[in-house]
Amino acid sequence: MIPGLGTTIEPILAAVLDPRVTDETEQTLSGRQFTLLSGDEEAKRLGILLVGSSDLTVVITDPDRPVGNVRVLSHGKNNVIYFDNANWEGQFQVSVRMLGSDSVCFFNDIGGGYVAISDLLMRGDAQLLYWGVGASAVSVSMEIEGTGRCFAIGDDALISNGVWIRNYDMHSIHDLRSGRQVNRDAVSTVLERHVWLGQDALLLGCERIGMGTIVGARSLVKGEIPPRTLVAGTPARVIREGTSWGRHPYGMTAAERRAIGLSERPGA
Repeated sequence: MIPGLGTTIEPILAAVLDPRVTDETEQTLSGRQFTLLSGDEEAKRLGILLVGSSDLTVVITDPDRPVGNVRVLSHGKNNVIYFDNANWEGQFQVSVRMLGSDSVCFFNDIGGGYVAISDLLMRGDAQLLYWGVGASAVSVSMEIEGTGRCFAIGDDALISNGVWIRNYDMHSIHDLRSGRQVNRDAVSTVLERHVWLGQDALLLGCERIGMGTIVGARSLVKGEIPPRTLVAGTPARVIREGTSWGRHPYGMTAAERRAIGLSERPGA
């Protein structure tokens, strides 16, 4: 489907390419003109710093357009990072640590937006980070645990400052009487399209947030959240249904309404 993409990751990426998450399909991704960078110096010229001795493949769509300020540490083998930078005009900053092997970061076109990922830690093998078209982040820290797990950030998502996304509890929790571990395994986390995460929100073992949903500032989100709702609190609960948001302070655009399954005009 895409150069450098292994057979382990292909089905994980195919599952992410869901219309509820992104407009991209296997066909549109396969149709891009990808270029494999030949070495560290060529990557550095585009603002991509590769640190440590790593088996990492860097793939881009425009070999002459700077990507931004990117730092990648890859300890494993057969890891790949993609940038669809052909039309980038925004600012992109990310620090990535890939500790396992056969993992993939896939960054779609950010347009003229702003993306700052203070830390992306991929702790296991065969993991995927998918960043949707036009998604933006003021500052987010992400940590993925578990073989075959993924984070999918849907098209036009908006992530505010100080957001943390973790797909597991980070440490084991035990029942002292039986000695049994009581916290559950790591999950995959999917943000559907046009989701807004408020400042300092914490996603901890969150499996899915439905399209168009707003997560209030400093909320703790676990499990699944339905689409087109406003949730807030610790733990987060639905405050209001039939609700969404617009990037413009005075209303939603027709495109934003269509993206979350609504008519272009209210009441139509």
